[in-house]
Amino acid sequence: MSTSFYNRYWKDKTTYLDDFSLKWPKLARYIPREKNITILDFGCGNGFILKEIHVLNPSARLLGIDTSETAIAQARSVLPEAEFSLEEAGKIPLADESIDFLVCSEVVEHIYETETAFEEIARVLKKGGEILLTTPHHGLIKNILLAIFAFDRHFDPVGP
Repeated sequence: MSTSFYNRYWKDKTTYLDDFSLKWPKLARYIPREKNITILDFGCGNGFILKEIHVLNPSARLLGIDTSETAIAQARSVLPEAEFSLEEAGKIPLADESIDFLVCSEVVEHIYETETAFEEIARVLKKGGEILLTTPHHGLIKNILLAIFAFDRHFDPVGP
């Protein structure tokens, strides 16, 4: 999807997304607590996941990247201690092997150039670095029910 779509999407998203309270308890246990590591939120949106990571590991260097200028502006106000950048032309504006831990939550399913994205992730991740990547999964039965009864509502591109 285009940058203009995501700028419109993030315009009114000035707090936690609707599904955050369901997602975060499951993700939080995987966030590293080691001191002085670098953590990148790939597709950081408005910065609220990084804000919670900061609570768990205040000594970490926190970085966020997104395609939306609107989201990056919000993220900077939510967590001024972190560094935020715009992704441009599929490139992550970071040095090779500069990241210890990468979070990518509910983002990869929106990426058209997945091969480029994963090449970039591999490039910036340090040897032995870790990735926490999540995507929506509903299972066969739920997908069938969604397709029959709630396709338009569930797969609304501006929904959570």
